[in-house]
Amino acid sequence: MRQILLLFSLLFLASCGQETKIQKLKENILALENQLTSLQKEYIERTENGLKNLSIAQDSVQAGEGLFQVLNRMGINDEQRRKIVLAIQDSVELSVLRVGQTFIAAKDSAQTVHVFRYQANPATIHLLFLNPKTTAFDYKLVEKPLVKKQSVFEGALEPGSTLNGLLFKVGIPGRMVGIVSGVLQCKVAFQQAQPGDRFRILLEESFFQDSIWISGKVLYAEFEGRVVGHHEAFRYEDPDPKSTFNAHYTASGEALIFDGLRYPLDRLHITSPFGVRVHPITGRRALHNGIDYGSPRGSPVYAVAEGTVIASGYDEYSGNKIAVRHRDKSTSWYLHLDKRSVNVGTNVAPRQVIGRVGSTGRSTGPHLHFGFTCPKGKWINPATKTMIATPKLEGERLARLKVQAQKIKEELALTESQQPQKVNDSTDVRMRMRVLP
Repeated sequence: MRQILLLFSLLFLASCGQETKIQKLKENILALENQLTSLQKEYIERTENGLKNLSIAQDSVQAGEGLFQVLNRMGINDEQRRKIVLAIQDSVELSVLRVGQTFIAAKDSAQTVHVFRYQANPATIHLLFLNPKTTAFDYKLVEKPLVKKQSVFEGALEPGSTLNGLLFKVGIPGRMVGIVSGVLQCKVAFQQAQPGDRFRILLEESFFQDSIWISGKVLYAEFEGRVVGHHEAFRYEDPDPKSTFNAHYTASGEALIFDGLRYPLDRLHITSPFGVRVHPITGRRALHNGIDYGSPRGSPVYAVAEGTVIASGYDEYSGNKIAVRHRDKSTSWYLHLDKRSVNVGTNVAPRQVIGRVGSTGRSTGPHLHFGFTCPKGKWINPATKTMIATPKLEGERLARLKVQAQKIKEELALTESQQPQKVNDSTDVRMRMRVLP
């Protein structure tokens, strides 16, 4: 058992220097024993005899690379590469790997991977354990404790300033600034905004060791101007964290999505983006002419806009596929389907079910390959296609939004009760912050 704990210590400390790892191994064993979940302990007890002679291999993402290249350099064979991707793709956005991120594998003398580790950020670790009965990998997420904080930023436009510029100046992360501006410009004609027009933003952010930024979301955004009027945006969250309805809305349920497309699935998890990539099966570098969304087999696939079905058939590469021609003469494509529900010539409406997610044709597992061609037939990035992203909330979702909006207002009041502080000397923006229990 102690040898196995040493192995896990190596896995958890691999980001440190070699000397530091050796020095800290013993002191970390006790802490690691307490951290191991029942699943990990059960796995270790079940396979202890077979894990005594594992070696550690590790490699990092380089510029322009994806998971395939890293696993290939680590000496992981085709079959295990496929199993690793299948086991981890529903929990990790493989399309947004960053240069320098490290993958670690514990392999036996036959080069079979028994434990696989990927640390997405300082607080989030993804672990895979080889199941000796199924030869597939069991997935486990390890999350270190985070500190959550809510912050209210309140201020007014200054002569010659913009909302984006002010938010950047006070240190709000760029991705969150983009969300605020994208949401508000659905309603606010910023070219008519005046100096003195006021804004108020409520953010919720997570930090590791109180200072390392891990993630954040915009709960509320408000803008009030003499000419543009008063507007509010509330963050709505469905029970499913990957639901396409997770977005910002007005209090009445009107979607505030400035740029995007009506989604082809109810939940989204990008496993491969549009662009040049290394094919997960062939290993060849080529244009990936769409976006792959990982999804369970049988999930409904929706038409992204009104149109007419111009293709509904099967081939050895695309499997079951459907193509819909839209009013602007662009065409949306849906590949690797398990089932097709429409025929050529059928007129379809937005969000009409046209098929089911599958893994037909050349595919590593259940997913939807979603593509778009322009009127001239050239493939374009679906993420750049402008459509309405989500419909107006109705029924249970609208009722849930109203409850969440009231909760956000209460959170806003609690955070605003804190002592205000001036963010910096170059603006009059005030910030109030509280640590969540």
